[in-house]
Amino acid sequence: MSFKYINPGYAELLSTSGGTTVTGEQYSKTGVSFWQPSKERGVELSEVPTEFYGKFDLYILGVKGRDDVDFSLGIGYQNGIYLRGYRSLTFSGLAGTNSLFYKSDIAEIIPMYAMSTVWLHIKQGNENNGILHVVVNDHEFCNKRDINLSYDSRTIKIFSDNNRALISNLILSDAPIDPREQIALLPITATQTNMTDCGDGSYEATAAGQEILQSVDVSSLISQYGENSRVVSIAPFAKPAYRTAEGLCALTAIEKSGGIITEHGRHIAGQDTAGYVMGAYDTSLRVAELAERQFGWRAGT
Repeated sequence: MSFKYINPGYAELLSTSGGTTVTGEQYSKTGVSFWQPSKERGVELSEVPTEFYGKFDLYILGVKGRDDVDFSLGIGYQNGIYLRGYRSLTFSGLAGTNSLFYKSDIAEIIPMYAMSTVWLHIKQGNENNGILHVVVNDHEFCNKRDINLSYDSRTIKIFSDNNRALISNLILSDAPIDPREQIALLPITATQTNMTDCGDGSYEATAAGQEILQSVDVSSLISQYGENSRVVSIAPFAKPAYRTAEGLCALTAIEKSGGIITEHGRHIAGQDTAGYVMGAYDTSLRVAELAERQFGWRAGT
């Protein structure tokens, strides 16, 4: 199995309906973030991952009175990281029942009312070759490479029981993630489609083969990172995206360059009118080259 999951900060892009999206540039580099109060839910994969990497931003609103912070990200039974606080913050990591690190009063590393960047690597190992590697704001909390760490779950659990800990800029993959990798949302500048325009910003496909292709504005990316900066992944998503019949039920991510259209994965749309489809695929473009391409979807059966 190979996977890459990219989420700017929308609860709607999780594999559960219980989360809440929060807007505000003060909480997130992308302008959106989320909290998700079910401890056993998060991102559902098609298979059990042997290992995975994660990178995300975490905004701590602050610990006041009984507004506790309670955040965790992991897989299986207690394999992962935990951030909790009542009057101060405690950060810990576990492999099953084994404590790998425990740090209390860490406001100088994970400040309140500020955004922190977390990078981690979890690898399953049954014979003392498991891995838990955790870095927060360039501070290495843990780099254990000789531990028993086992699980049989397909769910990467992402939990925050209230809006005191907001998650955004979330990247999950079974391949290494560069600590500098970030998500950028790109505005749409033009739309080309043979679907029906519903007049409210949405489009309806009425026949297989219909397509929607959109051009993006990369001027802000060029100003911030330069036109030669590398783009490592592209993640088109459509919301709402749902089917009204069984026949026309799939959307294939497509990319057009120089008159040639390339397909990047087929996705089944559900019947939930608040549903979505999202794809993610690797690329090796420069930022400036994004302006020369169109991205979108093709309807199918």
